[in-house]
Order: sequence, then C-alpha cells, then structure tokens
Amino acid sequence: MSTAILEKISENAKAVDKNQIPARYGLELLGAQKLFVRDSLRDTARQLRQIAGEDLSVAFGIWAHTMVITYLRTAGTEYAHRILPALETGERPGVTGMAPAFKEAAGAGTIDLTATPVDGGIRLNGRLAWASNLADDAVIVTAGRTPAGERLLLAFDGDAEGVTLGAPFALLGLNATSSAWVTLEDVFVPEGQILSRDFEAFISAVRPTFMILQTSECLGVADAAISAAATRLTGINAVLTEDVERVRDQVTHLIHTQELIAAVLDDAAVVDRVKLLELRLAAAEVASAAAALEVRVAGGAGYAQSSPASRRFREAAFIPVQSPSETQLKWELARAKAQKEN
Repeated sequence: MSTAILEKISENAKAVDKNQIPARYGLELLGAQKLFVRDSLRDTARQLRQIAGEDLSVAFGIWAHTMVITYLRTAGTEYAHRILPALETGERPGVTGMAPAFKEAAGAGTIDLTATPVDGGIRLNGRLAWASNLADDAVIVTAGRTPAGERLLLAFDGDAEGVTLGAPFALLGLNATSSAWVTLEDVFVPEGQILSRDFEAFISAVRPTFMILQTSECLGVADAAISAAATRLTGINAVLTEDVERVRDQVTHLIHTQELIAAVLDDAAVVDRVKLLELRLAAAEVASAAAALEVRVAGGAGYAQSSPASRRFREAAFIPVQSPSETQLKWELARAKAQKEN
C-alpha cells in the first residue's frame, strides 16, 4: 500500500470523524489500487493495521467489506463469483451481519433471523441489531435459521424488497460508518444466493480471518496512540514514561504475534482457537490502555473534541463493545481453555 493512500486517509480523518466525509470513500480508494485482491492474510492484516492507525472509521468499514469478500470467496458459488468484482473494486460496499452467527457458533447466543423455505429460495424475517456500510447498493451477508433448525449463510442486496435500513446511530465516534439496525420483512433470497448450508464448516473457515483482521483494528489504534504519547514525555509527563514504555512493548509484541499467526494461517495450517482469542482480547485491552495514556499526556488537547488524541480515545472506546465484545471474548476464552483441558 502506497504512502499516498495513508496520507490521504490521515488528511481526511478529521472530516470523517465529523461525518463530513463518509468512511465508504476508503473502499473506493483501496479498490482503485486493487488492494482488495490479496491472497496473503498477513499482508491484508498489515494493511488494515496501518489504516486503523490513521482512521479507525475507515478501517472499520474496510474490515466489514473485507469480511464480505472473504465470505463470498469461501462460498465459491456462481453468485459469489459474479458479485465479487463489484466488491473488489469498491464499487459496492459489503455489510457483515454475522454477529449472531458467530455468537451461535460460540454458544454465546442464537441466530435472530428466520429463514422460511419457499419455491426458488427462502423468505427472511427478523432484525439485525447492528450493521455498518449500510447503503441501498450494499451486499449484505448474514445467517438465518429455518423452522426445521437448519442454519444457512446467505446474501442479499441492501435495496431488496422488504429490507429497511435504519437511521444511522448517534455514536461517540465512527459516525461516518453508516451503522444502523436492519429489519427484514419477507425478504426473498433466491436459492443461488444461499452461500452455504454447512454452518459449522463455514464459520470455522472464516473465523480465523475475522479474528486476525479485528485484531488489526485494535493494534492500529494502539500503535498510533502510544507512538503519539511517546512524543509528549517531557516535563511532568516524564512520570508516565514507564507506563508508556510498558504499553509500547505490549503493542510491539502483539503485532509480532499477529504477523506470526497470520503467516501460519497463510500456510493453510490450523491455529489453536485459544491463541486467536488471547490475541484478539489482548489487542482490545492494549488499545484502551494506549488511548488512555495518550489522553493523559496530551493534557487539555486530549479533551478537545477535534484533536487526534480525543478521536483515538473515542475510537478505542468502541473496541470493547465491537462484537465479539470484551465480555464475550473473556467468556469464550475461559470456555475454550476448559474444553482444551478436558
């Protein structure tokens, strides 16, 4: 990824934070350079981490979009192959409405949408509590459950009949990410747009990428925040030098760990789920710690709404609640460790 792209994202960060520029522009920016056409998870993770260091709103939209591309590539259906080019160029945004599916797979929740079989496909009903990159031209991927209990992965358009995109949430940050609820009333999904009927195998295939790329969001913010904090350790701020150095070491270690795990996954090897959960949780925790330190050493500027320190602090506040939330990660990790011991 060129420095020009990162400079552009950095220059726009303040306007994006004020919701004057939609975060979606990042999809077109990367798409024009064919940066969504990557086979290496490590390169993709590194790219997203760098972007998150400049603007988490843009990185969050790119993460969601990249996951939809991942779902479609994993499905490998005729529909997926037909729709992929419009996402790889950034022409259409991808929406991942998969939080309930991942919760169900972890045993932490259930799929909210009902998928009733009808001639030629299914009828989808229910509500997604949160989705981002929402637009009429979006490609939305989610999961539904049939009355017989079968769990399906499927895709549909943002402007399909019966789809209602909610009014954007008013958030502490990331207001340019087009995040809202989605209601579905008898939405017809053709048989060809069912991506998989093998729920467990599909989730197992995409979950490592999901976790590694979310880790990039966390570590990008953490790296930027602690780097900025390190430049302000003069005068009375010097008392926080040890704290900043400790967090700096943690961020460096976690970036190294992420790259190693991504490289292992690139080689098609299996990574223990406990290691993925530990990495994702530690990255979330260090992002909050780094942003909190940056605000402390920034002084009054850290409390100014338009400052980079304030923006990163508000961005970092989102990370513990992004699905899977910090509490869910801790619950999953404890459960995974217990299962490993038995």
